[in-house]
Amino acid sequence: MTRPRAASKTFLADLPATLMVHLSPIFSPLIRIEQLSPQLDMGPKDSAVFSSANGVAAAPDGLGRAAYCIGPATTKAALARGWEATQAGQDADSLVAAMQTIRPDNTLLHLAGVHTRGNIAGRLSRAGMTIRHVALYDQVLGTLTDEATQIIASAPCVIVPLFSPRTAAQFAKLTPASETVHIIALSPTIAQELTPTHFASLTVAKRPNAQAMGDALSEAVTRNRL
Repeated sequence: MTRPRAASKTFLADLPATLMVHLSPIFSPLIRIEQLSPQLDMGPKDSAVFSSANGVAAAPDGLGRAAYCIGPATTKAALARGWEATQAGQDADSLVAAMQTIRPDNTLLHLAGVHTRGNIAGRLSRAGMTIRHVALYDQVLGTLTDEATQIIASAPCVIVPLFSPRTAAQFAKLTPASETVHIIALSPTIAQELTPTHFASLTVAKRPNAQAMGDALSEAVTRNRL
């Protein structure tokens, strides 16, 4: 599991017990979240755009303000923090398309990390909306743990779910070519960071959400007879 530990544990906790009995999770986060302290001038009538739950966690409480979110997990997290949250897409492209239909006329803030994908603020700005990107945290790249390195080198089958392009690129950089490592990418954008022939297999989830990743993981377990 290459996500930050809390996010990895949340993903695993939602998997069926019948699947978990076939898995031995190894935690090796390749991204470390470091909170920043930007000047956040957000008025009572401003709205947020959230592309991940990390943005929600780093943001102030919503206090009933509107938020437009990518995916159900981010939307759920925003609702829990007091935002009037609406799921406006499954990825950056679908969010941008939805926002051009919704067309809020107030100021929008994309509350996210230093590194973002999809140029959400830039594309919505070009579409005539007032929006700015505010980096609330940094995503610092890490390395594989000794345990993960040993498992990759010796285990007969290793399944690696990858949830972000930067994590995928880092994993590919750190991992030698392998006939035992099976990759599951959350989206085609993530898969593009990987060379399929570098690994035993490369599968893309049917939808960019945790449920589809769980389904793909279950299929990988069945396929490899674990």
